[in-house]
This record gives sequence, C-alpha cells and structure tokens, in this order.
Amino acid sequence: MNLTRGIYIIGTDTGVGKTAVAAGLMCLLLKNQCHAAYFKPVASGVIVVDGVAVSADAAFVKVVSGFAQKPEQVTPFVYADAVAPHLAARMTGRPIDRDVIRISLDELKIRYDWIVAEGAGGLAIPLNDEGVMQSDLIRELKFPCLLVARAGLGTINHTLLTLGFAKSAGLIVKGIIMNGMGDSLIERDNVETIKKMSGVEAIFTLPVVSSLNTENLQVGNIGEVFERAVRFDDIISLMDII
Repeated sequence: MNLTRGIYIIGTDTGVGKTAVAAGLMCLLLKNQCHAAYFKPVASGVIVVDGVAVSADAAFVKVVSGFAQKPEQVTPFVYADAVAPHLAARMTGRPIDRDVIRISLDELKIRYDWIVAEGAGGLAIPLNDEGVMQSDLIRELKFPCLLVARAGLGTINHTLLTLGFAKSAGLIVKGIIMNGMGDSLIERDNVETIKKMSGVEAIFTLPVVSSLNTENLQVGNIGEVFERAVRFDDIISLMDII
C-alpha cells in the first residue's frame, strides 16, 4: 500500500517565495531523516549547471537541501523562457502532458516517502490553451496545499482571494506561510486578520532572508531560517497521503 505523503507549495502570485519555502521544507525534512523528494511538474526559467540547462528552481532546491534526482523526473516540463506555462508550451511546441506528470510523480512515490511539490505562478494560471489550470492538476494529483503569501500591504486581499479560489477548485489549503515577515503593525495585523477571516489555523511567519536570490542560486541561510520559523512536527502534520 502506498503511504507516500505530500504537500503542494502554492502562492498568491509569482515571486512570493514558493521556491525558497520548498527548499527550506526539503532541508528540514532531510535533516530529520525523512526520505523526501522535490517535484515541480512545470517550470519556466532555466540556469546552466555544468553545461546543462536545468530548472532554476530545482537547481536552487538542490543547492539548499542536497536533494538530487534525474531532472526529467523532478521537473518533467521545463521551459527556458520565464513566462506563463501555457505560453511557454505554445512557444516551444511542447504541450504539457498531464499523463507524463503523473508517471513522473508515480516513479517518485515508489522511491520516496515524502513529496514536496511546487507550483508555477498562481493557482489560476493556465497550463494550456484549452483552459486547464494549475489548480486542476493539483486536484488530480490529490495534494493538500501550503500557501505562500507576502507579509506586507495587499496580502489580505491576495490571500483571501486565493483561498476562495482554491476552495472553489476543490483544493484543501492546510497552512499559510507569510514570507518576508517583519515587525511592523501592518504585517502583524495581516497575520491576525488572515487567521481570523480565513479559518486557517496553521499560519507560519518566515522573516526576510538576506543574500537570497533563487535565480542566481544565492541561498543565504534559508535552511537555518526556515528551521527556526517552522517546527518539524507542525509542518509534517500538514502533509497527507497522496
């Protein structure tokens, strides 16, 4: 019987810190002896490592956590241009095949007990020109979600809208990470207001990490910061059987 557990890292928008959170979570799991894998079904934007173009996000997670697996299994669809998935697929003539994604995930589930998956952009981003959205893929893969949101002004609206869309799409958001958290009144109130209005109890705050740039593989001390901000027992409690 397959008992692999997983979580899907989603965001209120692009650039909110999904990859940094995924890397921090992978680092935390591996440090605690969990046999865990990173999975990003669709990735836009590459970096050249040892003469090979690979997903910049997957490369960042590898540098932070040490996780290494065949690129085609970790990121079955990688596009060079950092644009929306449906546009990248159209530009390259390589459409996103959900059967290929499912096969890659099934292979990882055979080898690993924990899967940290990461989305591309926001939930409502289309994966093809027929209107299939990222939310449809996540629902099909049966992952619960961990939502990454900005800590500052505007995040209440973005977060509540994303949670509402997730619910309408049949997704379960188990927790929220407020990324780039400071100590201003606005940021503290954002956390309390979102907790009260969303009903989501598991809300974590991740402070700003200096010298962090996922595109340039500048990792700063994201692993240490994540471990201080998020308790291991709390985070694994959000991960369901997939």
